[in-house]
Amino acid sequence: MIVDNVKSIMEKVEKITFDLGDAITKDDYYIEDMGCPHKQPSKLPKGYAAIYMFAYGSETTYEFLKIGKANAKSSARFVSQHYGFNAMSTLAKSICGDKDFQNKGIIPDNVKDWMLTNLHRINIYIKENCGKAATEFIESIMHYAFRPKYEGNI
Repeated sequence: MIVDNVKSIMEKVEKITFDLGDAITKDDYYIEDMGCPHKQPSKLPKGYAAIYMFAYGSETTYEFLKIGKANAKSSARFVSQHYGFNAMSTLAKSICGDKDFQNKGIIPDNVKDWMLTNLHRINIYIKENCGKAATEFIESIMHYAFRPKYEGNI
């Protein structure tokens, strides 16, 4: 399952950060599997930053499309921006610009509904007091592990 792979990576993060002398423990984060289909989140929990991940495919054969981060003061990035076109870089824009998805009939008018219906979303919530370095570290590890399609500079 997709979420089991994310949990396995987070166990490695715990070990690496422990070995580095500034451990991220199970008490510092939790994983939310929103599933597929999923509902758009309504808020970023107070006191947390987040790593959000969108995957496409089945539970056994999938591809991560986007992995991003939102600090505790970036609720809009976490909640809504990737489902629309109002921010500089969004998952909706990437999908609509992809010929493979265009061939499936995905256009700006239906991309948000398509995303909610067809993408698996997983969030990792990290206590804000772990610091920005922890959030960036976890995002980087997830990028390395899953090589998301729309992270062209990885």
